Amino acid sequence: MRNKFVLTMLFLFLASGLVWAQFWKGYDDNQRKATAESYWLVGKQYQSVGKSDEGSQFMALAKIIYPQLDPASIKDQQMPSAAELLAHGKASAIGAGASTVPTAALSSFFLRFVGALLDGNATAVTGFLDGSLYLTKVPVEVTRADAEPALASFFKDAPLSGLEPSAVYDLDTVVITKAPQSMQTAWGETYTLSVNAKTDYSKYVSFWDMKQQYFVRRTPDGWRIFALGQNPPPLAWKPQSAAAVVAAAPPASTDAGLSKVIADGFTQAMTAILSKNADPALASMSQNVRFLRLRQTVTKEELKTSLLGYFDNPNFEQAPLGDVLDLDSIFVQPDKSPVDGIEGPVYVLNVRAKADLSSTIPFWSTYQKYYFVQEDSQWVVFAIL
Repeated sequence: MRNKFVLTMLFLFLASGLVWAQFWKGYDDNQRKATAESYWLVGKQYQSVGKSDEGSQFMALAKIIYPQLDPASIKDQQMPSAAELLAHGKASAIGAGASTVPTAALSSFFLRFVGALLDGNATAVTGFLDGSLYLTKVPVEVTRADAEPALASFFKDAPLSGLEPSAVYDLDTVVITKAPQSMQTAWGETYTLSVNAKTDYSKYVSFWDMKQQYFVRRTPDGWRIFALGQNPPPLAWKPQSAAAVVAAAPPASTDAGLSKVIADGFTQAMTAILSKNADPALASMSQNVRFLRLRQTVTKEELKTSLLGYFDNPNFEQAPLGDVLDLDSIFVQPDKSPVDGIEGPVYVLNVRAKADLSSTIPFWSTYQKYYFVQEDSQWVVFAIL
């Protein structure tokens, strides 16, 4: 019986291409452990749907990959991502050095990331990111601290709950490529992972594309995503260190009274803008405002000129604030300043837009962040993302 099981298992692996000449032999201890955990979770998922033989085979392979595997220590027991990854199919590797690309490890990493997305766990998702993430479509750099509340807002609105990874991505289209030498020099061991999306979430998050490309590099803490987009970040750019981001994390809560003061100031300013009234809107603005997506700093007078130009645009129509912004999505929290030279506590107001005004207001996006600092006893906006 044992021999029959071993032969059956071997036949399955050979037939499905999973042996890959013992692909894990070149992995370090951490990589083997992570890969084995993925295969173990595959087995668990097979067993959960009544396919006990397939489940046992994958779990046996997990023990071969990493004999010291302790199933009880696997932290993401409930994540469907690793199982979906390995049960669904194989990623392909292309480009120079394709034979040395750690395809299985990177595929496992990516689908664990997707699993965290589908689990709606913002903290878990940011754990897959480097200290900061470069969104080349915008373009803008987003720290882990910035990403977490934005993801939480995304999960609140996007219909992700209950979906399987294969409903969001065409997993058969995953292609992993070793990055050119210039990127290796800039960021260390680097790969690109491209995949086609099946579902369009661009109305919830502006940088969503139906064909996505992730830039992944090896760090001392494992694989991390450091950029997303069809083009790479500037080679001179470096991700922030994850340790530094964690160390700088702000307090978890905001005083309710202060939160209301900041939110009221924001809604009054936006109401004034939508009423084509520049002066009241500028009352809540600092003397210099940094537009982070546009990489531009403007004075209050320059901003007034810009607003008057927006108002003259025939496409700019007056509207109630509740028709343009989701007022229930507003939340305020402490944060670190996204620009240098700011003194004193900083708070960020997060809000989701209902209407798309980007054709008339260049800095407009679906998810917006307004950074506040206190000047002369008044909370004012000094940066907008």
